[in-house]
Amino acid sequence: MKGSGGLKSPRAIYVLTALLAAAIVLEVLRRKDGVLWVDLEVFRAVVPDKSTFVQAFSYSDSLESIALLAAIMYFIDAGLHRSVSRQVVSFAVAIIFAMIVTAILKAYIMVPRPLEPPAYFGLLGNLINADYFAFPSGHAVRVTVLAYYIMAVFKTRKSRLSYLAAVYAAAIMYSRLLLQVHWLSDLVAGLIVGLWSSALVEGPGAKVWVWIYNHTFGLIPILRLRV
Repeated sequence: MKGSGGLKSPRAIYVLTALLAAAIVLEVLRRKDGVLWVDLEVFRAVVPDKSTFVQAFSYSDSLESIALLAAIMYFIDAGLHRSVSRQVVSFAVAIIFAMIVTAILKAYIMVPRPLEPPAYFGLLGNLINADYFAFPSGHAVRVTVLAYYIMAVFKTRKSRLSYLAAVYAAAIMYSRLLLQVHWLSDLVAGLIVGLWSSALVEGPGAKVWVWIYNHTFGLIPILRLRV
C-alpha cells in the first residue's frame, strides 16, 4: 500500500464503493424476508460468552476508547514535535468520517440487533438512537480503521505490531458474536465501511480535510500539519 496504490487507489475505491452498495442493497432486501441463512447459522454455532472479560475486551474498541487513543496520539505528537503529522490527523478524520457514515446507515436501514425487536424512533430519533441498530457494526468499523492505519499508514506494515493489529481486529469482531450483539453480515459490512472510509480519507478526500484543517486547527502553530 505505497504511493498511490493500495486501497486508496481509484480502482480500489471503486471496488469498495461497489461492495458497500451491494451490502446495503442486500441488507435492505433481506429485511423483507428475515435474517440471512448464514447469519442464523453463525449465530447458532457460536457459543455465547457474556463474561466480564469479553465485555471489557470488546469495550477496548468502543467509540470512547478509540477517541481517547486518537486524542492521546494527537496531543503527544503536537507536544513532542510542535506540530502534528498528517498521518495522525488523517487517522482522527477517518474515525470521525467512518462513524458519521455508520450512524447514518444504522439509523436509516434500521436492522435490529440479535434478540432485539425492530424499532423506529422517527427520522431524527433514529440518528440519536443509532446505536440501537446493528448494521453495520460500529466496533468492526473502528477496529478496521485502526488496523488499516497501523498496517498501511503508520509505516509498521512489516512489524509485529501490524500482525497484532490484524489479530486484534479479528478478535474484536469475534467478541461481538460472542456477546450476541451482531450478525455476521453486520461485521462484514463494518469491515467494508472501515476500509472504504479510510481509503477515501487517505485518497481523494485528503485535499478536502487538509484544507479545512489548515484553515482551522492548523492556524495554531503547535497544531500545524507537518508532512
